[in-house]
Amino acid sequence: MAELNEMKKKLNVSFILDTLEYLRKGGRCSAVAALGANLLSLKPCIEVRDGSMKVGKKYRGSLDKCLEKYIKDRLAEVDTLDLRRIFITHSGMDQARVDRVQAWVQECAPFAEVLQTTAGCTISSHCGPNCLGVLFFNK
Repeated sequence: MAELNEMKKKLNVSFILDTLEYLRKGGRCSAVAALGANLLSLKPCIEVRDGSMKVGKKYRGSLDKCLEKYIKDRLAEVDTLDLRRIFITHSGMDQARVDRVQAWVQECAPFAEVLQTTAGCTISSHCGPNCLGVLFFNK
């Protein structure tokens, strides 16, 4: 149990949303915030920190541009990454886009194993399609 609790502290989990519409429908985001994000083409990054979800950086522009910047930001400090494994998890995204994300990951850091996974129904229903996250351990 102690070992798992220590590992949990090193886990880095985040994801980027294409739209806030599904969070709004679920009552987790106000209509005004969702409208503003959509009008400004904002793609928020949600980070899991200390057991709760917090809004991190907000990216602006097309989904592909935001995903590339998100990956580069998350993997910028290569020296702190545990390079054994990374998960690319998405909620129903075009496979070609997921493959581009994997290429960006591999450009940023030489992970030994890159696993593509599909998010479960709870994450998918709250975040909607085109939500993508990376999960990995820090040293």
